[in-house]
Amino acid sequence: MNEPARDPGLQPERTGLAWSRTAFVTLLFSALLLRGGIVHHEPLLAWAGVVLLAATGALYAWAGWRLRMTATLALTQGAPVTTASTWVIRITTLVVALVGLTVAASVLYHGQLIARLAALMR
Repeated sequence: MNEPARDPGLQPERTGLAWSRTAFVTLLFSALLLRGGIVHHEPLLAWAGVVLLAATGALYAWAGWRLRMTATLALTQGAPVTTASTWVIRITTLVVALVGLTVAASVLYHGQLIARLAALMR
């Protein structure tokens, strides 16, 4: 007996949009790190911003690719989650955690970073 085709509905689009939003927020944070690192002569923050900016570009590219692949796989095979998906999620989590640790190390090392970032927001 033939099984009916799986109807993915809007789930692939919602997932793709969620990844795009994540990439956009990551882009904003990387810009803030870059600016803070350059303006206040903090090379550690500037490098963290560069790494996060590169990760953001990769995340944007992957989000678009995943949206297309998820929609295609859901219509043809019924299995939208791929091995690449789980690895990208792991790598993204690792990059965000490393950047967070870098910022925390900079705060502990310099002690005045929060005041400097607050001054940038004014």
